[in-house]
Amino acid sequence: MVTSKRPRNSESWIGNRYIFLLAKLANESYTRGKKTQKRERMLSMKDLLRKMRILEREMKKAEQQSEYWMQSEHFDMEKADKFEAEADSIYADLYQLFGQAAEKIVSITSGGIDEITARAMIRERRSDVESIFAREARA
Repeated sequence: MVTSKRPRNSESWIGNRYIFLLAKLANESYTRGKKTQKRERMLSMKDLLRKMRILEREMKKAEQQSEYWMQSEHFDMEKADKFEAEADSIYADLYQLFGQAAEKIVSITSGGIDEITARAMIRERRSDVESIFAREARA
């Protein structure tokens, strides 16, 4: 009988293998060539991930405000629609940043991690990805 070594929690198929590969290739990318240019690339990735966190918080607040104004005791459809439109606008910006972050991971790893896997890593293992780029930017 063959047993699966794949994790059965929320980390699904994005196991440590991809996280270690990202850390290794990001480090190699940093140490090759001009260190200042590589460091700027790491910092820009770190900033991108930070901006994503900020937009996620703003989107959550806008969605909560929309839900608040949809409740029967506070019902105001105009305000609810305004906050829903704001959340949609923020989501569009967030989706664009999400794509940019995935493209940067593909670029930094020179294709060692494909875009689909990079997107899954950002979605499912964000804290690990953030810690890799925070560590590389400090080096």
